[in-house]
Parts: sequence; structure tokens; C-alpha cells
Amino acid sequence: MNWTILLPLFIGCFGILQGALNRQIATTIGVTQATLITNIGTVIICICFYFFVKSFSNLFPDLFQIKAPITTYKWWYIFPPILGFLIIAGIPYAIAKLGAVKVTVGLIAAQMVTSIVWDMMVEDINLNLMKVIGIFFAFLSVTFISLSKQ
Repeated sequence: MNWTILLPLFIGCFGILQGALNRQIATTIGVTQATLITNIGTVIICICFYFFVKSFSNLFPDLFQIKAPITTYKWWYIFPPILGFLIIAGIPYAIAKLGAVKVTVGLIAAQMVTSIVWDMMVEDINLNLMKVIGIFFAFLSVTFISLSKQ
């Protein structure tokens, strides 16, 4: 069995748990400070990970390898951290206003559409009937859950 298939499931759980925990923290110190603490922690973890991979590169697949000096920076590399910040700051706020289920279903529907567009435009992977049906049901789910009273 290819265990990589479980990775999106874990990441999905982590994303909701991270947002829900930050929402709990935000009730005490606010989303701004919760976001700051989360991002400082992320930077520290990323620095440690960088040096760990650099020291033990044989333990990691090619995608993780350090292939160029850290100074090889292009202007558009700023977008992933901006998007990460928006996710970290936005999910706790959305959960506080809508609840975790509505936020999760909306995220999944938006991710499905965005991933299909990405696959078609960047990865050259075509849209098929099963994907269209999946998106339809995802948006149907968003509609039903959004109409619920709580």
C-alpha cells in the first residue's frame, strides 16, 4: 500500500485542528497574537527542519533536498508565506463566526475547484466526469450545511 495517500487525510485533520486550536487561543489573546505565535513557531520549526535536512539529506526524498543556495530567491516566492498567513489568520476567525463544520466543508469545496484549475493549467491533468460530479456534491454539501441553523 502506498502510505502517501494518507498524507492528505492527516494534513486535513491538522489544518482543522490548528485552526480550531488557534480559535481557542484567540478567545484569550486575540487572533493577531495567536497568528504571531503560530508563525514564530513555524519559522523556528522550519529553520530546524532546514538544518536537519541539510545535515541528514540521505534520509529525505529528492523533493526535500536543498538544491540551491538560500539566496536564490525569486520575487514570487513571497506568495506562499502570504497565503500561509491568510490561512493561519483566517481559519480561526471563520470558525468563530461559522463553526468548524461549515468552514471545513467550504474549504474542501474551494480546494476542489482550485485544485482542478491548478491541475488543468499547471500540471496538464484533464477534468473528467467523476471530478465534475465530485465538485457538484461538494457544493451541494456546502449548500445543505450552510442552510442548517447551527
